[in-house]
Amino acid sequence: MKTNGTFPAQPLNGSLTEPQLLNSLADGVYITDLDRKIIFWNHAAERITGWTAAEVVGRTCRDNLLCHVDKDGNCLCGQDTCPLHRSIVTHQPSTEPLLVFAQCKSQRRMPVEVSVAPLMNAAGETIGGIEVFRDLRHDLHDLLRAKSIQEQSLASHLPSDKRLEVQTYYQPRSIVGGDFFRIEQLNAHRYAFLVADAIGHGIAAALYTMQLRMLWDDHRDKLATPAYFMRTINQRLHALVQDAGFFATATFVLYDATCGHLRCVRAGHPSPVILRGDLKAESIGQSQSALGMWPDAQYTEFHAQLAPGDTLLMFTDGATEIFDVEDNQLDQAGLVRLAHEQMMLTENHELNLPKLAEKLLEYSNQIHLTDDLTLVKFRRLL
Repeated sequence: MKTNGTFPAQPLNGSLTEPQLLNSLADGVYITDLDRKIIFWNHAAERITGWTAAEVVGRTCRDNLLCHVDKDGNCLCGQDTCPLHRSIVTHQPSTEPLLVFAQCKSQRRMPVEVSVAPLMNAAGETIGGIEVFRDLRHDLHDLLRAKSIQEQSLASHLPSDKRLEVQTYYQPRSIVGGDFFRIEQLNAHRYAFLVADAIGHGIAAALYTMQLRMLWDDHRDKLATPAYFMRTINQRLHALVQDAGFFATATFVLYDATCGHLRCVRAGHPSPVILRGDLKAESIGQSQSALGMWPDAQYTEFHAQLAPGDTLLMFTDGATEIFDVEDNQLDQAGLVRLAHEQMMLTENHELNLPKLAEKLLEYSNQIHLTDDLTLVKFRRLL
């Protein structure tokens, strides 16, 4: 096998030839076989990472080479988490660049923008994969500052309460996202929960979530009256965005820990799901106008009751607008099914949000989830 940045002298499966033109690109490029063994490493890949073709060809990228991690530090070298592996097994290219952090020869981490695609022969069979990556060091500084600001706005510090278990999971599609959640204890017994999804993605949607955080703080005195709070937020958002066409969907829940009573308002948002102790699932209320769309929108509260052992799951549509290989949408019923499958594996039928998120990616026919994902659960213990 050659190690000078070209393909092996013998074409892989009789299908691939030496793509010398890839050595003229400014972006790094490497190509693997079906087992993710590197068979080509271009000149730009050498320059960006410090790894020479002689050092990497014939090895896998996870063999103490690139050792990719995502923006949250999670390893991407596993079967289900590697973007290139996902591309090979799903036969789908990435639809937009992914941000990952690659390990250079110097052992430092470098932010790179990655695009992946399967390589196919003339018969349409997948015979390998290709990854193109670009150095993002000069673009990332401001994005990371924005990420830090957004994380601070999402942070919820709750005192320990033996009556209630709360868990959150937030996975923006990019460095920052358009989902927002807030959890606050109002007094010794009552908790306020908000899950919202601003229209769009990325920086613009993230700025919109900052407005939601400021409005939450400005109108904290209204949190004990859900319909009034949502009506006020709607009016303020409409005044802010005017004709820009921006809005957010949201669900607000007020919970009384003394008796398990819920008061819920939905503004164009998917219904929260109550997962009963016997694993039966129930929705809450009806959807009403999304926030910011109409200045005079009125909101109605809907009520429900949690018994000890019941769990309430709140989520954004990133948990339901997921499509499998046959283009079937998961939808809310599918989300409940995956939650039930995960809960059945635990002794006390407990819902684990990170594991549920893994199930969502497994269902998907994509390299990664195509939308921001937020999951919030609270479980009545007593």
